[in-house]
Formats: sequence, C-alpha cells, structure tokens
Amino acid sequence: MQFVYPAFLFALLAVAIPVIIHLFHFRRFRKVYFSDVSFLRQLSDESKKQSRLKHWLVLAARMLAVAFLVLAFSKPYIPSGESQVSPEGNAVAVYIDNSFSMDALARRGRLLDEARESARQVADIYQATDRFLLLTNDFEGRHQRFVSRDEFLSLVEEVSLTPAVKTLEEVLLRKNELFSSAAQANHSAYYLSDFQKSMAVIGDAKPDSSIAAFFVPLQAQRAANVAIDSCWFESPVRLKGQAVTLKVRIRNFGDQPLENQPLRLFINEVQRTVASFSIPAFGQTEESLTWTIQQEGINQGRIEIVDYPVTFDDHLFFSYEVASGIPVLSIDEQGQGTFLRALFGRDSTFSYNSMPAFAVDFSAFPTYNMVVLNGLNAISPGLAMEAQRYVEQGGHLVIFPGAGAELSSYNTFLSTMGLDNIIRLDTTDFRVSTINAQHQIYTGVFDNLPENIDLPRVFQHYPISRSARSAGQPLMELQNGNPFMVAYDLGRGKVFLAAVPLSDDFSNFQRHAVFVPTLVNIALQSGSFQPLYHVVGDNEPILVRGAALQRDQVLTLRGADMEIIPEQRLSGNNMQLFVHDQVPEAGNYSLWNAGELVNGLSFNYDRRESVPEVLSASELESMLLDAGLSNIQVVETTEAGLGQALEQARLGLQLWKLFLILALACLLAEVLLLRFWR
Repeated sequence: MQFVYPAFLFALLAVAIPVIIHLFHFRRFRKVYFSDVSFLRQLSDESKKQSRLKHWLVLAARMLAVAFLVLAFSKPYIPSGESQVSPEGNAVAVYIDNSFSMDALARRGRLLDEARESARQVADIYQATDRFLLLTNDFEGRHQRFVSRDEFLSLVEEVSLTPAVKTLEEVLLRKNELFSSAAQANHSAYYLSDFQKSMAVIGDAKPDSSIAAFFVPLQAQRAANVAIDSCWFESPVRLKGQAVTLKVRIRNFGDQPLENQPLRLFINEVQRTVASFSIPAFGQTEESLTWTIQQEGINQGRIEIVDYPVTFDDHLFFSYEVASGIPVLSIDEQGQGTFLRALFGRDSTFSYNSMPAFAVDFSAFPTYNMVVLNGLNAISPGLAMEAQRYVEQGGHLVIFPGAGAELSSYNTFLSTMGLDNIIRLDTTDFRVSTINAQHQIYTGVFDNLPENIDLPRVFQHYPISRSARSAGQPLMELQNGNPFMVAYDLGRGKVFLAAVPLSDDFSNFQRHAVFVPTLVNIALQSGSFQPLYHVVGDNEPILVRGAALQRDQVLTLRGADMEIIPEQRLSGNNMQLFVHDQVPEAGNYSLWNAGELVNGLSFNYDRRESVPEVLSASELESMLLDAGLSNIQVVETTEAGLGQALEQARLGLQLWKLFLILALACLLAEVLLLRFWR
C-alpha cells in the first residue's frame, strides 16, 4: 500500500489525544453509607467492571476514528504495476487523435467530442498547479509547450478534424521529445484515439520508463465505408485526339455488397463519362474510364462516387499533362544518330532532338521523357551524375555502348547506379535466341513467337556480366545465354542497357523489324515525371520540371480560394517544392511563376484513414506487450465515466473511501456506546 500524501501520516500522532483525555478524566466517587449495603456493594462491583469496559471501547473507537481519518486524507492506494504518484509537480501530455476517422458516431456523439470530454476529465484528476501539454495530428507550434490547466482546457475546445495523419510511432517519438524539456519530475501521457489498425504502428518508438502512459481506445459504431483508393492511366502515352483509359480502384470496407453504383469522371470541370460499378462486401474492384483527349497542356480531373456517412474519400483529384509529342533526346559520339533520327524524327508522335557528346546541355534533361546514350566511347563524370539523377527522377535512359568503349568509365557509371557491368569485346558470331515477350515493352507486339522466328544477328558484342545484386530483366538473350538487352528499374525511372552499338559492324539489330517496337515502346512508356496526385500533409518533395526555373524565382500555388508560396529548393536543374501543411483541403491546384502557368498539382486525403478497422483493448495490450512497452496501460471507458477509470489506472486500487467509511463507523460506534450503554 502506498500514499499520495505520505507526509500527512504525521497526523497519526493525534491518536494520542483520546488517550490523554481518558488518562486524565477520572471521575471522583463519594461514599454513601446505608444500613444494609451488601446488595449495593455487589451492584457497585458489577457497574465498575461495565464502566471500565465501556471506557476502553469508547477509547478504541475514538483512536481508530482518528487513525482512519488520517489515513483517508493521506489517500492510500494499492498501485497497479510500478507506478509512483506524487500529489504535485506533474507534467501531463494528452494526445487527441483528430483525424477524419474520429468523425464517426459513438454512443454519445462523435468520437472527437468524446475525446475532448475525456481530455477534460484527464485534467480534472490533476492539480491546478500541474502543467499540461496538448498534442494533435497537426503537430502545431502552439501545442509544443506545457501550459496551465485553464489554457489547456481552452486548447482542447479548439481541436477540430484535420486531414493530417500521424502513426502511433510518430506521436510517441514527438511526445518523448517534448517531455525532455519538461521541468516537472513526474511525467504522464494519455492517448485518446480510435486506434485504427492502419495507423497503430509502434515501429522504432523506444519505451521511456519514466513516463506513465495510458492508451484510451474510443469505440465508434461500426459504419460501412466505400472509398476511391487510387487511379492510374492504363498507358503512359497521352496525346491530343487519342483515346485514353483511366483505371480506378474502389474498395468496400462494409459488410454489405453494392450493386450498380454510379462513378463519374470530370475533366477540367466538364463531366466526360459516367460508369457504374458493383463491389462485394469487404472487397475491391477496378473500373475503367475511357475518353478522348481534347486539349494539350495541363489537364485536371476528378472522380466521384456517392457514399455516406464517410465522405472525405468519395473524391479523387488528379492532374496530367498532354504534350504535343513525346520528347526524345539522343546524345551521339560523332553524329551517329542516323537510325534514331529515322525512327523518331519522322513521326509526329515524337519530338526528336540530338546533341553531340562534347556539348551536352544537362539542364535540358528534365524536358525529355527518354534519353539515348548512342555510341559514346566514354562516360564523363558530369554526364554520369546527371544521367543517374535523370533516371531516379523518372526518366528512361537507353545505353548503346560505343565501338571503342572505355570499359572503365562505363563500368564506373554502371556500378554507381547498381547495374551490371560490361566486359571485354567478344567477336564470336551469335544470334538472338529468345525474346522476353512477357515484358511490358513487348505487350501486344507478338501474337505468338514461332520457333523458327528470324531474330537479330550479332557479329561482336560487349558481354553483360550479370550479378546477383542487380535486378535487371533481360529483354533478349543470345545463343550463349548472355543478355543482348537488359531493363533495370532505378528510382522512378528505367535504364535499358544493350550489348552492342547501333552499328552494322556489330549487329543488324538497328535494321531488324524488332528494333522499331523495342525503341518505340520504350519511348511510349516513358510517360511523365509528374505523379497524378500527391497526399495532403505529406512532406515528400514535389519535383517541378522546367529548365527556365531559376533560384531567385518564386513559385505560387493557387487553389479555388487560396494562394500560398511553398518552400522551394533548387536541386540541380530541377525545383523541389515542400508544401508541408499549407494545403488544407483536397483538390486541384495550379502552380504559377510570374503570371505563367507552370504545372497542375492535385492533392488527395490520405487513404489510410479510409480503413475503419480498429484495435480492440485486448489487441492493444498484445501489441504493447510485443513492443516491450510495459509502462503503457490500456484504459477502457465505463458507464461511470472515464475519469474514474483513469484515476484507478493511474493510482491503482484507491482505499481512501474505505478508510473514510471506517472512520465514520467508529464515530457511530462511539455514539451508540455513549447513548445506549448505561
């Protein structure tokens, strides 16, 4: 048993007061003589014994009453675990989950309303002299300091729903960081949330044994939810007058299937198509929306469904750019771009350009979807660095080594990107024996591949030395098993490495029929650098393409009724934007530079909030046990209110009421002894 106010136990000395009173309060008896006193003497003896017993019982009742009263004021308790409680000097942190999932209905209104009420009850179980800290998903600056109880309660009243999403790991780490600056010796933390399974991730959050923490799961009435999960174009090629197909994934988190639900597509605020979808309970479906592109430049779209009561994920916004042609750049050793110029230069689908190796404009790289290193004998360090950056940011790079390739410079370049190396020239005559028809480059190119198909012939080549650390996929292989061309994923882009130059001395690949679909499909699938949409509250940088952007220029992001200047950093030839929490709502936005439209950006709410599955109290306890967080207790709300449950969880089994009742019982016993014992 422990005490909240152990110093009050000194008041047990007051038990001596009844003893002193009984010792010094003796009654004096007078002797009275009668003619026959034998009977009176016997009666006197009996009364004296009864009086003495009565006095001892009254003394015991008074002493116990004082002792129990002192113990009651000392607030005794049997601790639950290893918690130590101090009556003052507490630093208390309260986390209120104010994500969209907290808008769900509970027994007494919305979950967010219950969380605010619970936060007030937490403040009530502490002293007015304690310090309090409020933490929400917004991680606002005003919530980064400890304040008085009155100011804390004012901050609680202002908490509202936010699109910001934070995992439990992020909240725990931020809480530990803020407690490091608390002057008080006793630290306590309370987490008020519905604890969605998608967000209740402990991760690398380290347990802090000095902080007594309590998880308070708030239970909502289960509500079905249908959400637009994501969208993507079936083909990366988007040209004016071309029919394109947008794939849409829809998920059903409810226990009821849905039939023939409407799905609408708007492009530049004009409805372009309407479809219907059916989806099973707890399932998902993918629907296709097809329309014809009518204008070049920046286009912005919106997909809509109808679903209640959760509506934040019923819209999905996206932006895409329609170019006049797919830009392709060839960097040639000595004007050797004859075959590439013949392939791309005469097709209006492509916008072809070439540069000599000695005069490469690196700043123009971001404006091209595909760059070909055509027959270079050496890769300069500057070209290697810019080419790697170009691929990591989403470009497609095709490498045809030169006839006199310096293997050291090539392999240094390839190794830096984690690709396979090329080795000394092999002059053996081979044929291409197999084509990987399952690769996306050849999707739809071949109906079937006969065994006697005529494939390119190779007279000499640079063997590609495959390593276990590379994840390349061969597009074609030679008769000896060596790759003829390999595709690699790197960052957001791709690299295609060939074993031969585009020269008749090495092979007839550049004159073979398979040359056209291979290079054309690589260019067509190069797509765009810009993702279709971003997530509200995500701190990932947004890459802005454009060689005209300078360090001293200020970009402006505009919405329907807002205009902000995001943080911008010039990285090489690309501008990176960081919007942080400046974008408050999902929607389509436009990026401007001195009155000129630069790009279209779309933002959507985090879809992790769409999943209504939450952790039960037992699942929370198991998760905490597995994570080694033994100092965190799970507290369930009761009909008597959260305050009582928190008080019991914080102090353990409280005994002050029991001792107060015992003190009253002793006083009652004293009254009864004095009143009825005669």
